[in-house]
Amino acid sequence: MRHVHGRIRTAGARTVVLAALVASACSAQSGPPAGGNTARITINGQESSTAFPIDCTQRAWLWIIDSLQKEPGFTAMVETGTAVTPKAVRLRSLDGFTGSWAEGRPGTTEASIDGSTFTITGTASGANDDRPTKPADVQYRLEARC
Repeated sequence: MRHVHGRIRTAGARTVVLAALVASACSAQSGPPAGGNTARITINGQESSTAFPIDCTQRAWLWIIDSLQKEPGFTAMVETGTAVTPKAVRLRSLDGFTGSWAEGRPGTTEASIDGSTFTITGTASGANDDRPTKPADVQYRLEARC
């Protein structure tokens, strides 16, 4: 009888260890998942060398596209519905530039959507990181796959 109880305890322990390994393998992620949400940024014609992992959140007709990495990084807001309308873009230390554009401010920004890919182009006002007191503008293009 002792021998049978020992086998049951050993089998039970193996089951618990196996379940823990499976659970940890399913929850552990290093970097963005394959096929995950990513974005590419171009500043003054210079495309970023890497894709940014992003989070895309939809609240009614408003989409918030946010880089998971805060710096360098970005946040963009686009309204969808009968028209695709950019609402705001914030660039943080991208290619040495920090600045923004928002609806109602000078400058033009356009947005479009093709399937699940947002494209936002325009001019952001701010400053270069090495000269933070001197105003600067950049042309940007953001392509985000949500």
